[in-house]
Amino acid sequence: MTAPRDIILEPSERVLLATRPLFLWEPLVILDVMLFVLALYFGGLGQPGLVIACLAVFIVLTLWILFRWIPWSAKWFVLTDRRVIARWGVFNRNQAALLLDRIQDASLARPFPLSMIRDYGVLHLESAGEHAEERISGGLRELAMTRATAFYRALTDAQTAS
Repeated sequence: MTAPRDIILEPSERVLLATRPLFLWEPLVILDVMLFVLALYFGGLGQPGLVIACLAVFIVLTLWILFRWIPWSAKWFVLTDRRVIARWGVFNRNQAALLLDRIQDASLARPFPLSMIRDYGVLHLESAGEHAEERISGGLRELAMTRATAFYRALTDAQTAS
């Protein structure tokens, strides 16, 4: 997965890995399509009540998927050779970064059964410095993401390399 184009990188900074939070939109889209097909089927049987019910649920689910997908598509976690970057926001784009040499502790929690889906996990970062709490609270304290094991492995490799 490549990083989004609008991530602000320093000169000669390389992206090692980019990932997103977990959002299981595919089964929801399949369910949404099935509701639409069911509405067509009930329309052919002359069941207007069931058609209206299926279409109502279809519209609500479609809107819910859309309103959840838009912010999800704007949220990224990027690991570079120098920093961990979180980017989020649809209209107001936000970016928070934590230098690798400021990270004192990184731990990975992989809750079952979500960990079996797209390698989901929560990366906990603790930072060094006078205002560590303020620095990480801007989106870099707990990173709930897909490809968590690869991100954690790349993070520890990047920390030991520097």
